[in-house]
Amino acid sequence: MNRRVEVRAWAVLGPGDAADVAFVPPLVRRRLSPLQKIFFALARQVDAPGAAFVFASRDGEDTLTRRIVEEFQSDGTVSPHRFSASVYNAAPGLWSVFTKNTAPYTALAAGDDTVECGLLEALNAAQGGREAVFVCAEETGGGSGVALRLAEAADGAVRVTDAAGGGAALTMAQLVAFVRDGVDVDGKWTAWRQHCAD
Repeated sequence: MNRRVEVRAWAVLGPGDAADVAFVPPLVRRRLSPLQKIFFALARQVDAPGAAFVFASRDGEDTLTRRIVEEFQSDGTVSPHRFSASVYNAAPGLWSVFTKNTAPYTALAAGDDTVECGLLEALNAAQGGREAVFVCAEETGGGSGVALRLAEAADGAVRVTDAAGGGAALTMAQLVAFVRDGVDVDGKWTAWRQHCAD
C-alpha cells in the first residue's frame, strides 16, 4: 500500500505512564475504566472537530470483562453498567458523547493484526478532506497506547509504505517505538519522517 498521509498530531502513553484525565468532570471520570482513561487521555491530545475515530485494542476491557465473568459465576448476575462499559465500542462511543462529535467511529480487534488493521481503517477514513484519529490502546501490561491524527497530504508529506512481503505483526511496544522514536520496526514500515504539529 502506498498512501501519502500527514500526521498532524501524535501522542504516546507508555506502560506505567499515568493517563491524565483531569479534564473530565469527576462524575464522568470515576465511571471510566482503565482502558477508557487511556483512550480519553490520548484522544484529547490529538482530537480535531469532526474527525472520524478508529479505536483498536487487541485485548479490550480485560479487567472489566474478568470481573463480569467472576460476578456471573458467583451469583448469576451481571451489572448492566459494567456490561455496557465492557464492549469494544464503549471508549469511542463515550468520547463521541463527551465531545459531541457526530463523525463516524469504528472499534476493532484483530488479534495479532490489530495495530495494522486499525491503522489501515484510519487511513481509509482519512480521505476526502476528513481527518481521522487512530487510537490503539491496551490496559494489559501496565497500560499503553498510541494516538495519531491523520489526513491526506500533498507530495512531500509523510509516506507510509507497507514493506513488500509483509512481515510479522506490529506489537504495541513496536508501535510506541515507531511513533515516539521514529524507529523502523522490523522493516515493516520503510519510511518515517516526523511532520507533527506541536
